[in-house]
Amino acid sequence: MTDREKSDMNEIHDLRTFLEELRSSGELAEIAKEVDPVHEIGSVIATLEQKHGPAASFVNVKGYAGKTVVGGLLSNHRKIAIALGCAQAEVTDRMEHVLTHPIAPVEIEKAPCQEVVLTGDQVDLTALPIPTHAPEDGGPFITAGVTVGRDPENGVQNLSFQRMHIKGKNRMGIMINEWRHMRGFLDKAEAAGKPLPVAVAIGVDPVLMIAAGCRYDGDEAELAGGLRGKPVETVKCVTCDIRVPAWSEYVIEGEILPGVREDEGPLAEFTGHYGLLWKSPVFAVKAITHRKDAVWQTLNGGSFEHINLGNVLPREPLIRNFARYVSKNVTGVHIPPYGSGFMAVVQMKKKNEGEPKNVAMAAMISYVNIKNVVVVDTDVDIYNPADVLWAISNRVNPREDIFHVPNSQGHELDPCSDETGVQTKMGIDATLKANRQKLKKAVYPTVDLGEYLKGGATT
Repeated sequence: MTDREKSDMNEIHDLRTFLEELRSSGELAEIAKEVDPVHEIGSVIATLEQKHGPAASFVNVKGYAGKTVVGGLLSNHRKIAIALGCAQAEVTDRMEHVLTHPIAPVEIEKAPCQEVVLTGDQVDLTALPIPTHAPEDGGPFITAGVTVGRDPENGVQNLSFQRMHIKGKNRMGIMINEWRHMRGFLDKAEAAGKPLPVAVAIGVDPVLMIAAGCRYDGDEAELAGGLRGKPVETVKCVTCDIRVPAWSEYVIEGEILPGVREDEGPLAEFTGHYGLLWKSPVFAVKAITHRKDAVWQTLNGGSFEHINLGNVLPREPLIRNFARYVSKNVTGVHIPPYGSGFMAVVQMKKKNEGEPKNVAMAAMISYVNIKNVVVVDTDVDIYNPADVLWAISNRVNPREDIFHVPNSQGHELDPCSDETGVQTKMGIDATLKANRQKLKKAVYPTVDLGEYLKGGATT
């Protein structure tokens, strides 16, 4: 054991220490039964998420003896709070704080992620336990990889998420949204007729995954350092100048070929629908490096975990800032994963009847994804869907309390948008009206049922 490992045994600094924290908290299920990487792993992860259960560690993967796959690690705020080392109620505050308190990464010479180095004919993506998640996915996809790119002009690195469709031993399709920094890097490289070096880190400290979901003009590794309270350790790739997280389980190195586009997809996406086939760039793999006994991390494309990483964690602080700029009476904001990242719930203690609508409009313009905004009173639990629906059913007069903003810019993958993302947005004022302020929500005190159901009583 190294000095670093000894000093950090009780601190999260990589995937393995995070798994230990989940295990000790009862948030990791060890799956000993043999599971098929084609559809079965995805189904188990989905079922655990639907039942608000633990993450999964699959130690007996069919066709991949001795290899472990983990998934669903950040599927809810319980696990996210463990990853950040804070209470669930503090998660949004931590995300907001880090945007102004980044910590730059540091480079080391020798890293665990390069304990095993495979190049040339040794490269074989099909030897990795990459699942085919959903029944109609186009094949195995890398879904939980943190993509590390580098601006060809100024050398600034960027962390992000791109899905990668396995096409063979050393070839992948890579989908890159138009608005991502990586797209800008690729545009510059293609304009010069050159390939774009890229690396993918799989199985990392969860703060790196959380940071990769943020839109940040610098290196998102700085945000990960801020979340962890110390610099992220990086190491230079074996085939290019990109620096990758040193404690990654796997690193896939390669380059995106200039001017090449191939069919890629479909994949179950965060909208809850299968995406269509895309003409996407091609990633040629030049090296695979990994730790001894490396653990493969995955996530379902159509999952709450995907939405947490891509929408909830990076966007909630942004919406809260916009909403509080309009009204200091805003007390809470939540992007519920069940809304696919297209919905926001804002809690406030309003002072006048027009305030909720202004707050709703502020939330809509905070980020392009936000289409539907529900504003509720402080007696409504914004994390409880039943409470939010109760407020909509009991405190909304549809004629007066629902408004629309037509021809607004939304997300192009939203099934309600046109092909460019243009859509109609909706605000719902679900606050109790002034002429009904004498009404008070009925709340029963919660009791410990264990004190009442002793002696074999049943519910």
